[in-house]
Amino acid sequence: MSQTSLLRVVRGILRTHAAAAVLATSALTLCAVAPAQAASTYAATQYPIVLVHGLSGTSKFFGVVDYWYQIPEDLRANGANVYVADVSAFNDETVRGEQLVSQIRTVLATTGAAKVNLIGHSQGGLTSRYAAAVAPNLVASVTTIGTPHKGSEFADFVESTPEPFKALVSLGADVFGSVLGWFNGNNNPQDGFAALHILSTAGAADFNKTFPSAGLASGCNTGSATDVRDGNVQKLYSWTGRSTATNILDVFDPVLVFSGGVMQARGSGTNDGLVSICSAKFGQVLSTDYAWNHLDEVNQLLGLIGWGAADPVAVIRTQANRLKTAGL
Repeated sequence: MSQTSLLRVVRGILRTHAAAAVLATSALTLCAVAPAQAASTYAATQYPIVLVHGLSGTSKFFGVVDYWYQIPEDLRANGANVYVADVSAFNDETVRGEQLVSQIRTVLATTGAAKVNLIGHSQGGLTSRYAAAVAPNLVASVTTIGTPHKGSEFADFVESTPEPFKALVSLGADVFGSVLGWFNGNNNPQDGFAALHILSTAGAADFNKTFPSAGLASGCNTGSATDVRDGNVQKLYSWTGRSTATNILDVFDPVLVFSGGVMQARGSGTNDGLVSICSAKFGQVLSTDYAWNHLDEVNQLLGLIGWGAADPVAVIRTQANRLKTAGL
């Protein structure tokens, strides 16, 4: 494959994650609507819920479309107090994680709550784990969705490309991330190289050494359902999709079919187009059998999921109820 063709493919991958965010705005920038008019209390957790976006994401894409498409409003309609984090679209967890910790403190100061429940998609799960590790007294639970806890073979593939090509991709990521931030009124720093590395298998291994979690196990095994940090007990949950092509109308499906095929060729096993099932396992694994690709997991693109597939909005609503039932 020529570098020109490869560039087009990777640009498509970046737009893929981005269209999932090109769809999101103010969050923690603090976009939370108190559930005063909630239709029910089904999702009324004790602690506020903070949704954390992944790579190339933002709270709202271009200030218009929610990354978490139709999800915050559904949770609020069911009694949840929800905030949407807005961290760097492209960077590693030492940057994104610190941004999240700062935003968590803002939520706690605003609500008077003692802790938050974090729900992170893709890289947002790593960002959530960072916050839970460095500020364990502020985090009651961590739920990760399609998160590459052990890295992504597709990130390895991109890292293996020639340096000039990687530099071009990184520059594009930096510019795109800055544009997303401008629309949402922030100037979060962007670093495409740092983001790419932490999502690689080597980068994820380094992250896991620095920020270990009982929720992780070797190989494709399942870890503990809790972390205990400085006496603070944190509940851990995860789920992921297992498909790539799910809806013929979704223009990003072909991109995920390609990236998923690259991953398979590199030994990933079943994946959602960007993250393998084995890499996504963390804490109490609620399911690895959803017929979703990586964007479907947050109800993107614009709710175009596969016919007969589980509704990701309902799945996240059910998780909020699970947290409520657990006293969180």
